[in-house]
Amino acid sequence: MMALAMGFVFVSCDEEKLTPEEEKPVVTPSDSAQVTPADSTQTTPVDSVVLHTLSMTLPQADSLYLSTDTSLVGGWGYYYIDTISVNPFKLVHSVGTWARAFGMGFTYSSLTDTVTPGSSNNSAITGCGVSTNAYFTVNTGGDMYGIDTEITFEGGKAYKAKECYVTNSTYAYRAIKDQNDGGFGGVKEWTAEDSFTLTITGYNGATETGHVDFKLADGFNIVKTWEKVDLSSLGEVTTLHFGLTSTDNGQYGMNTPSYFCLDQLTVTE
Repeated sequence: MMALAMGFVFVSCDEEKLTPEEEKPVVTPSDSAQVTPADSTQTTPVDSVVLHTLSMTLPQADSLYLSTDTSLVGGWGYYYIDTISVNPFKLVHSVGTWARAFGMGFTYSSLTDTVTPGSSNNSAITGCGVSTNAYFTVNTGGDMYGIDTEITFEGGKAYKAKECYVTNSTYAYRAIKDQNDGGFGGVKEWTAEDSFTLTITGYNGATETGHVDFKLADGFNIVKTWEKVDLSSLGEVTTLHFGLTSTDNGQYGMNTPSYFCLDQLTVTE
């Protein structure tokens, strides 16, 4: 189980990130880019209310976290499952057993490639976090492998959900906007009637407290900036579950890549 250090530096996410492919280098993260910061958390007392915000800064650009813990094997043997722990947050993380690549659930990175299509690019379309160089990339496609895309809390404690920021992954953005999923060829030409929706569901124990929907793509309005999502309607939660749905579906389910990016998830005590 790994833990992260938290910190803040200002990083500009500007439109220059979205220049054509021939003007941008292809980024290939290497093992040398791996980082394993020490455990910490950002807590901010505001009028006697303690806020916990899931946000981070990485010491290197183009870093991608992949667990080296292979003691926990799940998902029919296809994935090594681990936990990313950032007190009080606990996030499901997995690595493919066939290749050292991000699998399902959550990982954190400072990847900046907003151009290259395909599943090997785990970058956010912004190329950085809300106010730092780092963010979480999320793959929600693990349900069929028993890998729930969820965030829980240390000790099973309940917190009041407040807000988070979300944006598209480069993989999903390019598949929708350019009909380019990196060569798989499973996505259709997007239309004004299509949509790509993130659903965040809260649970307190086994009881659902509600859900919040946010459209990452609504027709030709495809999100490419960090957008705040109000989670206060979910109330006190012990679990936050993340799911994606699309109007582009085929024989084997959703054709739109089941990826998005997350930053600055905030809960209160």
